[in-house]
Amino acid sequence: MRFLSTVCLCLAFLASNHAVAESEGAATTVPLPSQRPVTLAAVTDIDGAATFLDAALSTAGLRIDEIRHQTASVPRVMVSRMPSDMHLIDDVAARKRIFLKVMLPLILKVNEEILAERRRLEHLDQEIASGARLSLNDEAWLDYMTQFYGVEGGDMGELLRRVDVVPVALALAQSAIESGWGTSRFARSGNAVFGQKSWNSHAGLVPRDRDPDKTHVVRSFRDLKAAVVAYVCNLNRHPAYAAFRDLRARLRENGDPLDSHALATTLDRYAEEPEYISHVHTVIDQNRLTDFDTARLAAIKA
Repeated sequence: MRFLSTVCLCLAFLASNHAVAESEGAATTVPLPSQRPVTLAAVTDIDGAATFLDAALSTAGLRIDEIRHQTASVPRVMVSRMPSDMHLIDDVAARKRIFLKVMLPLILKVNEEILAERRRLEHLDQEIASGARLSLNDEAWLDYMTQFYGVEGGDMGELLRRVDVVPVALALAQSAIESGWGTSRFARSGNAVFGQKSWNSHAGLVPRDRDPDKTHVVRSFRDLKAAVVAYVCNLNRHPAYAAFRDLRARLRENGDPLDSHALATTLDRYAEEPEYISHVHTVIDQNRLTDFDTARLAAIKA
Protein backbone atom coordinates (compact mmCIF):
# COMPACT_ATOMS: atom_id res chain seq x y z
CA MET A 1 0.00 0.00 0.00
CA ARG A 2 1.27 3.45 -0.86
CA PHE A 3 0.63 6.48 1.29
CA LEU A 4 1.23 10.03 0.18
CA SER A 5 2.86 12.29 2.71
CA THR A 6 0.99 15.29 1.38
CA VAL A 7 -2.31 15.98 -0.33
CA CYS A 8 -2.27 18.32 -3.26
CA LEU A 9 -5.11 20.81 -2.89
CA CYS A 10 -4.63 22.76 -6.08
CA LEU A 11 -6.90 25.18 -7.91
CA ALA A 12 -7.90 23.90 -11.32
CA PHE A 13 -10.68 24.23 -13.80
CA LEU A 14 -12.87 21.18 -13.35
CA ALA A 15 -14.52 20.98 -16.73
CA SER A 16 -14.93 17.86 -18.81
CA ASN A 17 -15.33 17.74 -22.57
CA HIS A 18 -16.34 14.10 -22.75
CA ALA A 19 -18.08 11.58 -20.55
CA VAL A 20 -18.70 7.88 -20.87
CA ALA A 21 -22.33 6.83 -20.78
CA GLU A 22 -24.20 3.56 -21.06
CA SER A 23 -26.80 3.28 -23.79
CA GLU A 24 -28.94 0.18 -24.15
CA GLY A 25 -26.27 -2.26 -23.12
CA ALA A 26 -23.41 -0.73 -25.06
CA ALA A 27 -20.80 1.64 -23.74
CA THR A 28 -20.27 4.68 -25.89
CA THR A 29 -18.17 7.81 -25.56
CA VAL A 30 -20.31 10.89 -25.99
CA PRO A 31 -19.35 14.56 -25.87
CA LEU A 32 -21.00 16.64 -23.20
CA PRO A 33 -22.85 19.82 -24.21
CA SER A 34 -20.36 22.59 -24.90
CA GLN A 35 -22.14 25.13 -22.72
CA ARG A 36 -21.53 23.46 -19.36
CA PRO A 37 -20.48 26.07 -16.80
CA VAL A 38 -16.77 26.07 -16.01
CA THR A 39 -16.14 26.66 -12.33
CA LEU A 40 -13.01 27.06 -10.28
CA ALA A 41 -12.74 24.12 -7.92
CA ALA A 42 -10.28 22.49 -5.61
CA VAL A 43 -9.18 19.07 -6.78
CA THR A 44 -7.87 16.44 -4.41
CA ASP A 45 -6.10 13.41 -5.81
CA ILE A 46 -4.77 10.75 -3.46
CA ASP A 47 -3.68 7.14 -3.76
CA GLY A 48 -4.31 5.22 -0.55
CA ALA A 49 -4.53 6.74 2.94
CA ALA A 50 -8.29 7.16 3.30
CA THR A 51 -7.95 8.44 6.85
CA PHE A 52 -5.45 11.06 5.68
CA LEU A 53 -7.89 12.15 2.98
CA ASP A 54 -10.61 12.35 5.64
CA ALA A 55 -8.52 14.78 7.69
CA ALA A 56 -7.53 16.82 4.63
CA LEU A 57 -11.15 17.24 3.56
CA SER A 58 -12.14 18.32 7.07
CA THR A 59 -9.38 20.90 6.99
CA ALA A 60 -10.79 22.12 3.68
CA GLY A 61 -14.15 22.64 5.42
CA LEU A 62 -15.93 19.47 4.36
CA ARG A 63 -17.52 18.35 7.64
CA ILE A 64 -20.47 16.01 7.31
CA ASP A 65 -22.21 16.89 10.58
CA GLU A 66 -22.18 20.60 9.77
CA ILE A 67 -23.56 19.93 6.31
CA ARG A 68 -26.29 17.69 7.76
CA HIS A 69 -27.41 20.48 10.07
CA GLN A 70 -27.17 23.07 7.28
CA THR A 71 -24.64 25.13 9.20
CA ALA A 72 -22.14 24.90 6.36
CA SER A 73 -22.18 24.67 2.57
CA VAL A 74 -20.23 21.99 0.72
CA PRO A 75 -16.71 23.07 -0.32
CA ARG A 76 -15.91 22.65 -4.00
CA VAL A 77 -13.32 19.97 -3.32
CA MET A 78 -13.57 17.20 -5.88
CA VAL A 79 -11.81 13.89 -5.31
CA SER A 80 -10.81 12.18 -8.53
CA ARG A 81 -10.72 8.59 -7.27
CA MET A 82 -11.69 6.52 -4.28
CA PRO A 83 -8.89 5.87 -1.75
CA SER A 84 -7.41 2.44 -2.44
CA ASP A 85 -7.51 1.38 1.21
CA MET A 86 -11.22 2.01 1.89
CA HIS A 87 -11.79 -1.73 2.39
CA LEU A 88 -9.23 -1.78 5.20
CA ILE A 89 -11.13 0.68 7.40
CA ASP A 90 -12.77 -1.34 10.17
CA ASP A 91 -14.71 1.57 11.64
CA VAL A 92 -17.99 1.51 9.69
CA ALA A 93 -18.94 5.06 10.70
CA ALA A 94 -15.56 6.39 9.56
CA ARG A 95 -15.77 4.53 6.27
CA LYS A 96 -19.23 5.93 5.55
CA ARG A 97 -18.15 9.44 6.51
CA ILE A 98 -15.21 9.35 4.09
CA PHE A 99 -17.43 7.99 1.33
CA LEU A 100 -19.95 10.80 1.82
CA LYS A 101 -17.16 13.38 1.79
CA VAL A 102 -15.91 12.02 -1.52
CA MET A 103 -19.26 11.57 -3.28
CA LEU A 104 -21.38 14.49 -2.06
CA PRO A 105 -19.48 17.33 -3.80
CA LEU A 106 -19.33 15.35 -7.05
CA ILE A 107 -23.06 14.65 -7.11
CA LEU A 108 -23.84 18.28 -6.31
CA LYS A 109 -21.45 19.45 -9.04
CA VAL A 110 -23.04 17.29 -11.72
CA ASN A 111 -26.54 18.34 -10.64
CA GLU A 112 -25.46 21.98 -10.73
CA GLU A 113 -24.28 21.60 -14.32
CA ILE A 114 -27.48 19.86 -15.39
CA LEU A 115 -29.62 22.55 -13.76
CA ALA A 116 -27.70 25.18 -15.73
CA GLU A 117 -28.56 23.32 -18.94
CA ARG A 118 -32.18 22.97 -17.85
CA ARG A 119 -32.46 26.72 -17.19
CA ARG A 120 -31.07 27.44 -20.64
CA LEU A 121 -33.60 25.05 -22.19
CA GLU A 122 -36.45 26.71 -20.29
CA HIS A 123 -35.29 30.10 -21.54
CA LEU A 124 -35.13 28.88 -25.14
CA ASP A 125 -38.56 27.28 -24.78
CA GLN A 126 -39.96 30.66 -23.76
CA GLU A 127 -38.18 32.33 -26.65
CA ILE A 128 -39.67 29.85 -29.13
CA ALA A 129 -43.16 30.23 -27.62
CA SER A 130 -42.94 34.02 -28.00
CA GLY A 131 -42.08 33.68 -31.68
CA ALA A 132 -38.53 34.94 -31.26
CA ARG A 133 -35.86 33.71 -33.63
CA LEU A 134 -33.07 31.78 -31.97
CA SER A 135 -29.43 32.60 -32.63
CA LEU A 136 -27.39 30.16 -34.70
CA ASN A 137 -25.48 29.24 -31.55
CA ASP A 138 -28.69 28.48 -29.65
CA GLU A 139 -30.09 26.48 -32.56
CA ALA A 140 -26.91 24.39 -32.79
CA TRP A 141 -26.86 23.79 -29.03
CA LEU A 142 -30.54 22.82 -28.98
CA ASP A 143 -30.04 20.45 -31.91
CA TYR A 144 -27.10 18.87 -30.11
CA MET A 145 -29.09 18.44 -26.90
CA THR A 146 -31.97 16.71 -28.68
CA GLN A 147 -29.53 14.27 -30.26
CA PHE A 148 -27.60 13.70 -27.03
CA TYR A 149 -30.76 12.90 -25.08
CA GLY A 150 -32.37 10.90 -27.87
CA VAL A 151 -35.36 13.19 -28.35
CA GLU A 152 -36.98 13.11 -31.77
CA GLY A 153 -38.77 15.90 -33.58
CA GLY A 154 -37.46 18.69 -31.39
CA ASP A 155 -39.94 17.83 -28.61
CA MET A 156 -38.98 20.42 -25.97
CA GLY A 157 -41.36 18.93 -23.40
CA GLU A 158 -39.68 15.55 -23.64
CA LEU A 159 -36.24 17.13 -23.58
CA LEU A 160 -37.06 18.95 -20.34
CA ARG A 161 -38.25 15.66 -18.86
CA ARG A 162 -34.80 14.25 -19.48
CA VAL A 163 -32.56 17.19 -18.63
CA ASP A 164 -33.03 17.20 -14.89
CA VAL A 165 -31.22 16.23 -11.71
CA VAL A 166 -31.16 13.08 -9.61
CA PRO A 167 -31.95 13.73 -5.91
CA VAL A 168 -28.81 13.68 -3.81
CA ALA A 169 -30.08 11.09 -1.31
CA LEU A 170 -30.97 8.68 -4.11
CA ALA A 171 -27.60 9.06 -5.85
CA LEU A 172 -25.73 8.62 -2.57
CA ALA A 173 -27.73 5.51 -1.66
CA GLN A 174 -27.25 3.85 -5.04
CA SER A 175 -23.54 4.59 -5.10
CA ALA A 176 -23.17 3.28 -1.54
CA ILE A 177 -24.97 0.05 -2.41
CA GLU A 178 -23.23 -0.56 -5.73
CA SER A 179 -19.75 0.19 -4.36
CA GLY A 180 -20.05 -1.17 -0.83
CA TRP A 181 -19.48 2.35 0.49
CA GLY A 182 -16.38 2.67 -1.69
CA THR A 183 -14.82 -0.64 -0.67
CA SER A 184 -15.44 -2.68 -3.82
CA ARG A 185 -12.66 -3.57 -6.22
CA PHE A 186 -14.61 -1.86 -8.99
CA ALA A 187 -14.80 1.42 -7.05
CA ARG A 188 -11.16 1.39 -5.94
CA SER A 189 -9.64 0.22 -9.23
CA GLY A 190 -12.06 1.58 -11.81
CA ASN A 191 -13.95 4.47 -10.19
CA ALA A 192 -17.08 2.37 -10.76
CA VAL A 193 -19.36 3.45 -7.93
CA PHE A 194 -22.71 2.85 -9.63
CA GLY A 195 -22.27 -0.70 -10.92
CA GLN A 196 -22.92 0.12 -14.56
CA LYS A 197 -22.39 -2.78 -16.92
CA SER A 198 -20.85 -2.83 -20.36
CA TRP A 199 -20.56 -5.55 -22.98
CA ASN A 200 -17.35 -4.11 -24.35
CA SER A 201 -14.68 -6.37 -22.86
CA HIS A 202 -12.14 -3.54 -22.85
CA ALA A 203 -14.39 -1.06 -21.05
CA GLY A 204 -14.09 -2.30 -17.49
CA LEU A 205 -13.37 -4.97 -14.93
CA VAL A 206 -14.56 -8.57 -15.08
CA PRO A 207 -16.59 -9.63 -11.99
CA ARG A 208 -14.85 -12.50 -10.23
CA ASP A 209 -18.14 -14.35 -9.75
CA ARG A 210 -19.37 -13.83 -13.31
CA ASP A 211 -21.18 -16.84 -14.75
CA PRO A 212 -19.23 -18.61 -17.51
CA ASP A 213 -21.94 -17.81 -20.06
CA LYS A 214 -21.91 -14.08 -19.26
CA THR A 215 -19.77 -11.54 -21.10
CA HIS A 216 -20.41 -8.25 -19.28
CA VAL A 217 -17.87 -6.18 -17.37
CA VAL A 218 -18.35 -3.46 -14.77
CA ARG A 219 -17.69 -0.20 -16.56
CA SER A 220 -14.58 1.70 -15.48
CA PHE A 221 -14.16 5.48 -15.62
CA ARG A 222 -11.22 7.83 -15.79
CA ASP A 223 -12.37 9.53 -12.57
CA LEU A 224 -15.27 9.62 -10.14
CA LYS A 225 -16.93 12.62 -11.72
CA ALA A 226 -17.17 10.78 -15.05
CA ALA A 227 -18.89 7.92 -13.20
CA VAL A 228 -21.46 10.31 -11.72
CA VAL A 229 -22.09 11.92 -15.11
CA ALA A 230 -22.62 8.51 -16.71
CA TYR A 231 -25.01 7.45 -13.93
CA VAL A 232 -27.17 10.56 -14.30
CA CYS A 233 -27.11 10.29 -18.10
CA ASN A 234 -28.19 6.67 -17.81
CA LEU A 235 -31.27 7.58 -15.74
CA ASN A 236 -32.02 10.51 -18.03
CA ARG A 237 -31.72 8.69 -21.35
CA HIS A 238 -32.20 4.93 -21.08
CA PRO A 239 -35.66 3.52 -21.95
CA ALA A 240 -35.56 1.37 -18.80
CA TYR A 241 -35.92 4.49 -16.66
CA ALA A 242 -38.83 6.19 -18.41
CA ALA A 243 -40.96 5.70 -15.28
CA PHE A 244 -38.33 7.51 -13.24
CA ARG A 245 -38.43 10.46 -15.62
CA ASP A 246 -42.24 10.47 -15.71
CA LEU A 247 -42.56 10.62 -11.93
CA ARG A 248 -39.86 13.28 -11.66
CA ALA A 249 -41.71 15.40 -14.23
CA ARG A 250 -44.99 15.04 -12.32
CA LEU A 251 -43.30 16.13 -9.11
CA ARG A 252 -41.90 19.15 -10.94
CA GLU A 253 -45.30 20.04 -12.41
CA ASN A 254 -46.95 19.86 -8.98
CA GLY A 255 -44.26 22.00 -7.38
CA ASP A 256 -43.24 19.12 -5.11
CA PRO A 257 -39.67 18.30 -4.05
CA LEU A 258 -37.93 15.47 -5.88
CA ASP A 259 -38.65 12.69 -3.38
CA SER A 260 -35.84 10.11 -3.29
CA HIS A 261 -38.10 7.48 -1.71
CA ALA A 262 -40.79 7.85 -4.34
CA LEU A 263 -38.36 7.99 -7.25
CA ALA A 264 -36.53 4.88 -6.00
CA THR A 265 -39.72 2.85 -6.51
CA THR A 266 -39.29 3.30 -10.28
CA LEU A 267 -35.80 1.77 -10.38
CA ASP A 268 -36.68 -1.92 -10.15
CA ARG A 269 -34.77 -2.51 -13.40
CA TYR A 270 -31.55 -0.94 -12.11
CA ALA A 271 -30.32 -4.14 -10.45
CA GLU A 272 -31.11 -7.84 -10.45
CA GLU A 273 -31.51 -7.87 -6.67
CA PRO A 274 -35.20 -8.79 -5.94
CA GLU A 275 -35.45 -6.41 -2.98
CA TYR A 276 -33.39 -3.64 -4.55
CA ILE A 277 -35.94 -0.86 -4.01
CA SER A 278 -36.36 -1.84 -0.38
CA HIS A 279 -32.58 -1.89 -0.02
CA VAL A 280 -32.31 1.65 -1.40
CA HIS A 281 -35.01 2.85 1.00
CA THR A 282 -33.22 1.24 3.95
CA VAL A 283 -29.86 2.82 3.08
CA ILE A 284 -31.49 6.24 2.72
CA ASP A 285 -33.30 5.94 6.05
CA GLN A 286 -30.61 4.32 8.17
CA ASN A 287 -28.00 6.83 7.06
CA ARG A 288 -30.30 9.88 7.04
CA LEU A 289 -29.26 10.66 3.48
CA THR A 290 -32.21 12.99 2.89
CA ASP A 291 -30.32 15.42 5.14
CA PHE A 292 -28.19 16.11 2.07
CA ASP A 293 -31.02 16.79 -0.38
CA THR A 294 -30.86 20.48 0.49
CA ALA A 295 -27.05 20.67 0.56
CA ARG A 296 -25.46 23.24 -1.73
CA LEU A 297 -21.97 23.79 -3.04
CA ALA A 298 -20.18 26.81 -1.65
CA ALA A 299 -20.47 29.95 -3.73
CA ILE A 300 -17.59 30.76 -6.03
CA LYS A 301 -15.72 33.84 -4.89
CA ALA A 302 -15.05 36.41 -7.56
